[in-house]
Amino acid sequence: MHRYPYITPYVNKVFAEEKERWDFRFLRPALLVSYFLIRLVSFPIKFFLRRKPLGFEGRLIDWCMTFGLKYLARTEAAELFIRHTQIEPILYRYILSRRGQSTMDSLEKLNGIDGDFNLESLAVAKQNNLTIGHDLLSYELVDRFDKHSFLENIEFLRSITPEDHENYSKALLDETRQHSFQLLGPTSLVMLVVLVITLCGDLKTTVTALNSFGSDSILLWCMKRLYVDNPSVLTDLDFFMQEVSNRGHYNSSVFFSNPSQYLYYHVVFDEVVYELLMNEPFKPEENCVV
Repeated sequence: MHRYPYITPYVNKVFAEEKERWDFRFLRPALLVSYFLIRLVSFPIKFFLRRKPLGFEGRLIDWCMTFGLKYLARTEAAELFIRHTQIEPILYRYILSRRGQSTMDSLEKLNGIDGDFNLESLAVAKQNNLTIGHDLLSYELVDRFDKHSFLENIEFLRSITPEDHENYSKALLDETRQHSFQLLGPTSLVMLVVLVITLCGDLKTTVTALNSFGSDSILLWCMKRLYVDNPSVLTDLDFFMQEVSNRGHYNSSVFFSNPSQYLYYHVVFDEVVYELLMNEPFKPEENCVV
């Protein structure tokens, strides 16, 4: 099985095992072809007829997403999905932390970087705009991040670690274990989520969701600054330099977006960053071979 040295053992294991499953071999290619064909038809229609939300799009997307988690997703796929929805705001809180700043916990459920990301049930996910709320985190980070403030506090950040995502409730997974037919792995699940957003969302909602990668650029820049004295980590981070999306320009076209980007660049990147911040020293120990 393929193992890649620049991603975490957990993700390596999940992806290596997935490649032996029927959905990866047979369903994934069909979903990929369907997505590109549907997109070519869907976006022109949205441009002329559905430019703004009517109010039901978010709930419809979350209903489809929670249905898939409950009845279709394999447990390891649902776990990766849930981990991501909790790890991403934790990382954003970390890089926005400032010395002497009080904690800005928010009571808003599953929305906002400072929100409450406990996932007690599928009903909670469905009622609180999980899917679109999650995508909006990227735009919030871009709005709130300040380069000079980050650099002034970089030594403070090196003295702390992010929150432990295990402290957040993942009881939602109990429903997956109990009801799911265990059909879809991470790749198929993410592709279905992208497909549902493309089909159900209006133009504004869909473009917002499919362009939510600006925060990855900021997070990567922050990591390279934090680990500037650790060449080994910098080498691993270089493998997350995306070729186009939010690297050479600010908006990637939804007509050329790749659904695999959401999993292999975005989700995996956050897993790698979290693992580094929790376990890797900012400076390698003396006499340590890099």
